[in-house]
Amino acid sequence: MTTNERISIPNVAEPADPRAASQCIRRGDLLFISGQIALDHGELVGPNDPLEQCRQCLRHIESYVTAAGGTLDDVVSLDIFLTDIRYRPAAGQARAEFFNDPGPSGTVVGGVALAFEGLLVEMSARAVLS
Repeated sequence: MTTNERISIPNVAEPADPRAASQCIRRGDLLFISGQIALDHGELVGPNDPLEQCRQCLRHIESYVTAAGGTLDDVVSLDIFLTDIRYRPAAGQARAEFFNDPGPSGTVVGGVALAFEGLLVEMSARAVLS
């Protein structure tokens, strides 16, 4: 029987309650990465800068995939949540910086409220590890 394995990285905090949602779960060759935000050791990265916040989210995603033994080429789906749809070009630029062509499939949603003031973007991902 395959079970869930929690993947942790040092610069992204896990919830104190182990029953709460994990930041990253591996099940077999599948990797599920919860919504990542632009924090680094509790500090907001790129205040008022959607491009830098997108880059920080992707750095977290890359760290999780690497910790699980994969690369960004293993990411098959990426969902991007923006507080303002006008940040979509910044999200596209960051995707192009991190992913080879063809990049992962995905969804972009604009006009959302995020968990903390100052956040402009959140990203979640799924990967199939080879």
